[in-house]
Amino acid sequence: MLLALSAGVQAADAELKPVAEPAAELNARYPLETLNSVETANRALTDVANAKAEVEARDLEQRRACYAKFFVNNCLDTAKEQRRLAMKAIRPIDITANAFLRKDRADERDKALEVHNAGQPAEAAQKAQDQKEKELSNADKVRQGAAKEKEVASHTRKHLGEADKRVADHNAKVKKAQQDEAAKASQRAANVAAFEKKAQDSAARQREVAANKAAKAKDLANKKAAETGVPVAPVAPAVKSPPPAGAAPASAP
Repeated sequence: MLLALSAGVQAADAELKPVAEPAAELNARYPLETLNSVETANRALTDVANAKAEVEARDLEQRRACYAKFFVNNCLDTAKEQRRLAMKAIRPIDITANAFLRKDRADERDKALEVHNAGQPAEAAQKAQDQKEKELSNADKVRQGAAKEKEVASHTRKHLGEADKRVADHNAKVKKAQQDEAAKASQRAANVAAFEKKAQDSAARQREVAANKAAKAKDLANKKAAETGVPVAPVAPAVKSPPPAGAAPASAP
């Protein structure tokens, strides 16, 4: 049974997607030296947001799978470390792309200022407008990426809360079963004690009845001896031994 369970866990692990894979693909697609154009930098930032979201989703699946394993905490620690390393691998591309775009925006502003100073306000105004639109577009992409990360984090907290509730429910069921078993054991002990007392009371009643019968027989014999003048040997009363503990209760006399 343990081998079958182990095989099932290994099969489930084989179906999980590696948490580090999105980061590795992102690094292969965007070597840092290639982030030297606005188009590439913007595309890289979009892919950075997507890679982060994919890492979070895969990390969530990894942690959910941990609750089916024996060493839950060790599995969760491993999943946490894999997520940290994946995010660390994504960070250089994120930083480099944003740095390039900031520099590009600064260069554009400088150029716009030069055009303005050269007596070409219309062209400078157009460039300033284009730069503003570009900045708004970049800001919108950053907001979209942040919203996606927030959504993934919300789902992560929700699923972790459900997993914690399942563990708490299981622990409560185990505790109730233990309490029920303890109550049953106490009841069984009380039943045994009651049965033994009943057996002792029955034996005492039997001894009392036997003693009464012996006394009556003795009185009758003494009376008969007084009438006939012949003494009669006394008869010892038969006293029954009490039944052993655990035996079926004797019927009342």
